[in-house]
Amino acid sequence: MSLRQDGKINNRRKRAEHLGPERRRPLVLDAAYELFLETGFEGTSMDAIARAAGVSKPVVYDCFSSKDELFTALLDREEERVLGETRSALLTGGGGEDPKGTLIRGFEAFLKAVADSPDVYRVILLGEGGSNEVVAARIARGIDVQAETAAEIALRWVATRPGLSASEAEATAQLLGQTIVGMAQVGARMLLRDPGRWTPAILAEKLGRMVWAARAAV
Repeated sequence: MSLRQDGKINNRRKRAEHLGPERRRPLVLDAAYELFLETGFEGTSMDAIARAAGVSKPVVYDCFSSKDELFTALLDREEERVLGETRSALLTGGGGEDPKGTLIRGFEAFLKAVADSPDVYRVILLGEGGSNEVVAARIARGIDVQAETAAEIALRWVATRPGLSASEAEATAQLLGQTIVGMAQVGARMLLRDPGRWTPAILAEKLGRMVWAARAAV
C-alpha cells in the first residue's frame, strides 16, 4: 500500500517531528483511513496506524487516547463533509420557488457522497467492520444533526398553513425532518446493498417525490 512506502513514511516522520498533536491528527487519520478500509476495525492496530503514518506509537496516543476515539474522529470527519454538502443543497433555495427540487437535490447530494465512499458508509450506515458501540453512537448523532437541518427546511413548508399554530407547525416540521432523514437512510442502504440497480439521481428523484407527497398529507 502506498502509505507504507519508505519515502512517504520518512517524509511523514520528518513532518511529524515538528508538529503538535492537533496538527498531527489529520496525518494519523489519513493513515488510519486506508487501514480501516483494508483490514477493518478489529484488524487494525494502533501499531499499524503508527507505522502507516510514519510516527511512533506514543505519538498516535498523543493524538487519540484509544482506537475507538480515533475511529470516531474518522467517522466524524467524513460525516461532517457530507453533512455540509447536504445541508448546503437543502438550504440553498429551500424556501424558494422550487422546494421540491431542492429536496431532491439534497437527497442526491447525500446519496452521491455515499456512492463515492461506499466502504466508509457501510460502516456508518450498516455497522459493518467497526466497533458496534462506536458505530451506534455515530449513527444516532448523525441522524439527529441531519434531522435538525431537514426540520428547518420543513418548517418553511408548513409555517404558513392556515389554522396551524406555531407549536403545531414546529411539531409537524420535526416529523417531516425525521421522515426526510429516514428516507435518505433507506436510499443509502439500497445503494450499498444493490449498487448496480440504482443511481443517486434516480433514487433521489423517487425519494423526493415520496417525501413531497407525505408533506401534503400531514
